[in-house]
Amino acid sequence: MQQSNKPCQNFKVLEFNYPELFNKAMTFKQYHQEYTARNKDHPLKLGINENLIELGSDLIDFYFHDFFTFQDLPNKDHNTFSSYSEIRKQKQQLLSEKNLAEVAIQLGLKNQMLVSINQNSDLKNNQRIQSQALKALIGAQYFDKQKDLNLLRKLMIPIFQDLIKKSLNESMNLHKQENFKGVFKEYMDKHPEYTYKLVFQESLNQFEQNRKIYQYELLINDVLPLKRTGEQKKAVEAQVFKDALQLLKTDQFQQLLEDSMKNQNEIAQESGIGESQVQSHIHNNLKFVEKLEQLEQSLQQKQQLNEKEELGRLVDSFLLMF
Repeated sequence: MQQSNKPCQNFKVLEFNYPELFNKAMTFKQYHQEYTARNKDHPLKLGINENLIELGSDLIDFYFHDFFTFQDLPNKDHNTFSSYSEIRKQKQQLLSEKNLAEVAIQLGLKNQMLVSINQNSDLKNNQRIQSQALKALIGAQYFDKQKDLNLLRKLMIPIFQDLIKKSLNESMNLHKQENFKGVFKEYMDKHPEYTYKLVFQESLNQFEQNRKIYQYELLINDVLPLKRTGEQKKAVEAQVFKDALQLLKTDQFQQLLEDSMKNQNEIAQESGIGESQVQSHIHNNLKFVEKLEQLEQSLQQKQQLNEKEELGRLVDSFLLMF
């Protein structure tokens, strides 16, 4: 999804009767400390947004249950969910840090956040910080609207609608995912001409050392690598096997695999080759990887086009319930 720093005009959650509440919502503790250290004679009067973040988080949870449970969803005319327990299971996915951060960016909060005096700080790109800005904004609106939950609900509806549009496809099908790993292994058993090697790496998030990043690399016949990275281990593993299955069933990948293996065999058979030949083989390897990336992008675009119509139908059906 292409993100924009331009505020969205459809969200009235940006409109404040008391602008100082918005300013407080955008002021983070680190900025306040740095500013105070440099301007001891002129400290900030508004304070920081920590309490607003906590309040906003509680309000998001409150309206989630209000929208999805107390509004009598699901019902006999709505088949997206079959039980209330399934609705609760979607909460973590729908209200993920990533989705909240994307809404914050869409609202233009990234340019309004006061995170650090250091203009070169990369903290504004941190999804956790971005999601906290959205939570603080909602917490500030609670006080701006004189604690009127009905008024605040009207401001929250467009946010939840946007969150649904961002995550509906993945969210609704999370519990229905196929066993891509098992299907992949079954396919490979039926095609002994193929071999595969799965390499797994685990690292820490660059900005948040307590969060992990998972990477799976799947090599087909030791020549063509498929890499997938994310914060949900099982989801990343499922994705790499799913994409590998799709690629293996295409004629383009078959040809690319054959050419890549041929290049590898030539390297193995030749001895004492000159530097120019080495460079030629390296160039070929890079070319194969580049072609693989192009093929992956092409397949993803086709898949998105095929799913777009069905996703649009689900979104329209789901949003009619509000």
